[in-house]
Amino acid sequence: MSQTESQTKYSKTRIGFMIAAVLVCMVFTGFGNYKLVPMKAAIQGFFMVTDGAYGILNTASGWLTVALSIPMGFLVRKLRCNISVIIGFSVAILGILIQVTTTSFPLFVAGRMVEGAGVGMVGLVTGTLILTLVDRNHMSFWSGMMIFAGVIPSVLMSKGGTMLLLRLNLTFQRIFLIIAILYAVFIVVWCVMVPFSLKVHGVSSAIKPTREQTMRVVKNKSNWLVALANIAFTGASITFMAYIIPFLMTKGIPQEQAADLYSYNTVLGLISMIAFGFISDKLHTKRKIAIVSFFAGAVAYTLLAVLPSGFMFIWVILWGTLPRSIAGMTSASAADIAETPSDIPIANSVKNTISQIGTILIGILYGFTIQWFGYEVTAIIIAVELVLGGICWIFAKKIP
Repeated sequence: MSQTESQTKYSKTRIGFMIAAVLVCMVFTGFGNYKLVPMKAAIQGFFMVTDGAYGILNTASGWLTVALSIPMGFLVRKLRCNISVIIGFSVAILGILIQVTTTSFPLFVAGRMVEGAGVGMVGLVTGTLILTLVDRNHMSFWSGMMIFAGVIPSVLMSKGGTMLLLRLNLTFQRIFLIIAILYAVFIVVWCVMVPFSLKVHGVSSAIKPTREQTMRVVKNKSNWLVALANIAFTGASITFMAYIIPFLMTKGIPQEQAADLYSYNTVLGLISMIAFGFISDKLHTKRKIAIVSFFAGAVAYTLLAVLPSGFMFIWVILWGTLPRSIAGMTSASAADIAETPSDIPIANSVKNTISQIGTILIGILYGFTIQWFGYEVTAIIIAVELVLGGICWIFAKKIP
């Protein structure tokens, strides 16, 4: 894939500002993505709902994204970056306002859906732009950095959100409203740091892919396999992690200590994503690292199910290292699948659609398996899914 216009038209300093904008954007959207983690009990208590109903809420942010992801891919490819980001954050703010003003659980879920659609559009912009701003030989590293930035808020929310709820006695609605204000502030920050004329794929509107090229992206077997594997990873790293604090509490671990373990695991994962992204670029392989990572993740979740509370540090270390590299490998794979820079949004949107459908289904499944069979059985189910994810990457041979 040739260099994009953004790699040749803009100075290294300006590109650095744009990369910084992407990373900061991931931090801001991360607060929205992970805000449910410490607030499960507060939300269930306010709406008086079961774990099964909470499982539905936990997946709601992806529902509209599933329906709109591919159309959003074409829209993002057509619009300027700033317009796409403004639209995305505005929709997300609307979704949060619905959540903080309602006492109806179905309407609360609907607000989460709307917010998820807006954040999903922003994520499509940032995920595509980072791959067109950086050199091909450094894509795994920068994809890892982008995920790193997006996961930092999970650490802050697990610890800080718990403190806000327990020590400052804030309601979850007020915390949500603070996040909406952060979204509004970032719209201004983005527009200052990113040129208004820039398109998400970093090429001029005169350079357009053919329909045949786009269809090859849609039909690409490797893209589908990576997307299917990503269902298992997001289920383990995002969906189930919303339950991890109450799970650890069932093992006799106090809530604040459980939040600490979650934070330690996440911090270790952040470091690992960057480290393995760097290693991936040096070794010129994503697939081999992803395969090993999936099988290591299966071992980690098996141990999570069977280890007593005094040995949880083993899970913290094992799940927090190699398996966390999967996020960066998955994100960077779009550059291998797309034939032109302007096809990257389409590759990402197809992958996101498949991933989101699966993540929604297993997210609902997790809520009910936890309610009916307990956390341990659900952890074993996730371990099996991670094995299947590794098998998918074995056959995704278009990716080096």
